[in-house]
Amino acid sequence: MIKIWGWEKKPRTMLRYIKPGDIFCFKFDDSTYCFGRIMAKVMFHIAEIFDYTSNQPVISENDILCAGRLTAIPLDTYSLFDRRTDGEWRIIGHQEDYIPEHAEDIWFSWGIGSGCRKSNVFDQTVFISEEEWESLPTLSPSGDYNVKLEVAEKLKEQSS
Repeated sequence: MIKIWGWEKKPRTMLRYIKPGDIFCFKFDDSTYCFGRIMAKVMFHIAEIFDYTSNQPVISENDILCAGRLTAIPLDTYSLFDRRTDGEWRIIGHQEDYIPEHAEDIWFSWGIGSGCRKSNVFDQTVFISEEEWESLPTLSPSGDYNVKLEVAEKLKEQSS
Protein backbone atom coordinates (compact mmCIF):
# COMPACT_ATOMS: atom_id res chain seq x y z
CA MET A 1 0.00 0.00 0.00
CA ILE A 2 1.30 3.43 -0.96
CA LYS A 3 0.22 6.47 1.01
CA ILE A 4 0.81 9.90 -0.56
CA TRP A 5 0.40 13.03 1.57
CA GLY A 6 1.84 15.55 -0.87
CA TRP A 7 4.38 18.34 -1.10
CA GLU A 8 2.92 20.80 1.41
CA LYS A 9 2.38 18.46 4.38
CA LYS A 10 6.00 17.87 5.48
CA PRO A 11 8.54 20.49 4.41
CA ARG A 12 11.20 18.78 6.58
CA THR A 13 11.80 15.17 7.63
CA MET A 14 14.36 14.50 10.33
CA LEU A 15 17.09 12.04 9.39
CA ARG A 16 16.09 9.41 11.98
CA TYR A 17 12.61 9.16 10.43
CA ILE A 18 13.74 8.53 6.85
CA LYS A 19 13.26 4.86 5.96
CA PRO A 20 13.07 2.47 3.02
CA GLY A 21 9.81 2.91 1.16
CA ASP A 22 9.68 6.69 1.60
CA ILE A 23 8.58 8.42 -1.60
CA PHE A 24 10.22 11.77 -2.28
CA CYS A 25 10.02 14.62 -4.74
CA PHE A 26 12.62 17.19 -5.68
CA LYS A 27 12.60 20.29 -7.81
CA PHE A 28 14.77 19.55 -10.85
CA ASP A 29 14.47 22.96 -12.52
CA ASP A 30 11.97 25.83 -12.70
CA SER A 31 9.33 23.70 -14.41
CA THR A 32 10.16 20.05 -13.59
CA TYR A 33 9.82 17.86 -10.52
CA CYS A 34 11.44 14.44 -10.19
CA PHE A 35 10.42 11.61 -7.90
CA GLY A 36 12.03 8.65 -6.22
CA ARG A 37 11.98 6.21 -3.34
CA ILE A 38 14.39 5.34 -0.55
CA MET A 39 15.49 1.77 -1.28
CA ALA A 40 17.72 0.97 1.69
CA LYS A 41 20.16 2.28 4.24
CA VAL A 42 23.68 0.95 3.70
CA MET A 43 25.92 3.42 5.56
CA PHE A 44 23.92 6.02 3.60
CA HIS A 45 20.41 6.01 2.19
CA ILE A 46 20.31 4.50 -1.29
CA ALA A 47 17.51 5.88 -3.45
CA GLU A 48 16.06 5.07 -6.81
CA ILE A 49 15.07 7.98 -9.01
CA PHE A 50 12.02 7.23 -11.14
CA ASP A 51 11.86 7.93 -14.86
CA TYR A 52 8.64 9.88 -14.16
CA THR A 53 8.72 13.69 -14.11
CA SER A 54 5.97 16.28 -13.75
CA ASN A 55 5.50 20.03 -13.89
CA GLN A 56 3.91 19.80 -10.42
CA PRO A 57 5.09 18.05 -7.23
CA VAL A 58 2.29 15.49 -7.58
CA ILE A 59 2.50 11.75 -8.22
CA SER A 60 -0.17 9.05 -7.94
CA GLU A 61 0.12 5.49 -6.68
CA ASN A 62 -0.35 4.28 -10.25
CA ASP A 63 2.45 6.57 -11.50
CA ILE A 64 4.78 5.06 -8.88
CA LEU A 65 3.82 1.48 -9.72
CA CYS A 66 4.32 2.09 -13.46
CA ALA A 67 7.53 4.13 -13.18
CA GLY A 68 10.85 2.66 -14.17
CA ARG A 69 14.14 3.17 -12.38
CA LEU A 70 16.19 5.91 -14.02
CA THR A 71 19.10 5.44 -11.61
CA ALA A 72 20.01 4.36 -8.09
CA ILE A 73 22.22 6.67 -6.05
CA PRO A 74 23.37 7.20 -2.43
CA LEU A 75 21.83 10.39 -1.05
CA ASP A 76 23.00 12.94 1.48
CA THR A 77 19.62 12.71 3.21
CA TYR A 78 20.75 14.91 6.09
CA SER A 79 21.36 17.94 3.85
CA LEU A 80 18.46 17.22 1.49
CA PHE A 81 15.59 16.34 3.85
CA ASP A 82 16.59 17.17 7.43
CA ARG A 83 18.61 20.39 7.27
CA ARG A 84 17.21 21.34 3.85
CA THR A 85 20.41 23.21 2.96
CA ASP A 86 20.79 21.64 -0.49
CA GLY A 87 18.02 22.01 -3.08
CA GLU A 88 14.27 21.62 -2.66
CA TRP A 89 13.54 18.02 -1.57
CA ARG A 90 10.60 16.59 0.40
CA ILE A 91 9.31 13.23 1.56
CA ILE A 92 5.77 13.12 0.12
CA GLY A 93 4.64 9.57 0.85
CA HIS A 94 5.51 6.06 1.96
CA GLN A 95 5.14 2.55 0.58
CA GLU A 96 4.49 0.06 3.37
CA ASP A 97 6.47 -3.20 3.43
CA TYR A 98 8.67 -2.01 0.57
CA ILE A 99 11.31 -4.44 -0.68
CA PRO A 100 13.57 -3.35 -3.57
CA GLU A 101 12.87 -5.22 -6.80
CA HIS A 102 15.35 -5.90 -9.61
CA ALA A 103 18.15 -4.54 -7.43
CA GLU A 104 20.47 -7.54 -7.23
CA ASP A 105 22.98 -5.93 -9.58
CA ILE A 106 23.10 -2.52 -7.90
CA TRP A 107 26.48 -2.32 -6.15
CA PHE A 108 28.52 0.58 -4.78
CA SER A 109 32.25 0.50 -4.02
CA TRP A 110 34.04 1.79 -0.94
CA GLY A 111 37.32 1.36 0.95
CA ILE A 112 40.89 1.63 -0.34
CA GLY A 113 43.75 -0.65 -1.33
CA SER A 114 43.42 -4.18 0.02
CA GLY A 115 40.27 -3.08 1.87
CA CYS A 116 38.22 -2.44 -1.29
CA ARG A 117 34.64 -3.61 -0.89
CA LYS A 118 31.30 -3.41 -2.58
CA SER A 119 27.88 -3.26 -0.93
CA ASN A 120 24.39 -3.54 -2.35
CA VAL A 121 20.93 -2.41 -1.26
CA PHE A 122 20.39 -5.70 0.57
CA ASP A 123 23.34 -4.82 2.87
CA GLN A 124 25.54 -7.53 1.42
CA THR A 125 29.22 -6.60 1.43
CA VAL A 126 32.13 -8.42 -0.24
CA PHE A 127 35.82 -7.69 -0.75
CA ILE A 128 36.76 -6.83 -4.33
CA SER A 129 39.83 -6.01 -6.40
CA GLU A 130 40.91 -2.43 -7.02
CA GLU A 131 40.00 -2.91 -10.69
CA GLU A 132 36.42 -3.84 -9.82
CA TRP A 133 36.31 -1.03 -7.27
CA GLU A 134 37.14 1.47 -10.03
CA SER A 135 34.38 0.11 -12.27
CA LEU A 136 31.57 0.69 -9.75
CA PRO A 137 29.91 3.89 -8.55
CA THR A 138 31.22 4.90 -5.13
CA LEU A 139 29.20 4.60 -1.95
CA SER A 140 29.42 8.31 -1.31
CA PRO A 141 26.39 10.48 -0.53
CA SER A 142 25.25 12.77 -3.32
CA GLY A 143 23.72 16.18 -2.83
CA ASP A 144 21.31 18.12 -5.00
CA TYR A 145 23.87 19.15 -7.64
CA ASN A 146 25.27 15.65 -8.21
CA VAL A 147 21.85 14.01 -8.31
CA LYS A 148 20.65 16.53 -10.88
CA LEU A 149 23.75 15.92 -13.02
CA GLU A 150 23.14 12.17 -12.95
CA VAL A 151 19.41 12.56 -13.67
CA ALA A 152 20.08 14.97 -16.56
CA GLU A 153 22.57 12.49 -18.05
CA LYS A 154 20.15 9.55 -17.71
CA LEU A 155 17.23 11.53 -19.15
CA LYS A 156 19.41 12.54 -22.09
CA GLU A 157 20.39 8.87 -22.69
CA GLN A 158 16.74 7.89 -22.47
CA SER A 159 15.64 10.43 -25.08
CA SER A 160 18.33 9.51 -27.63
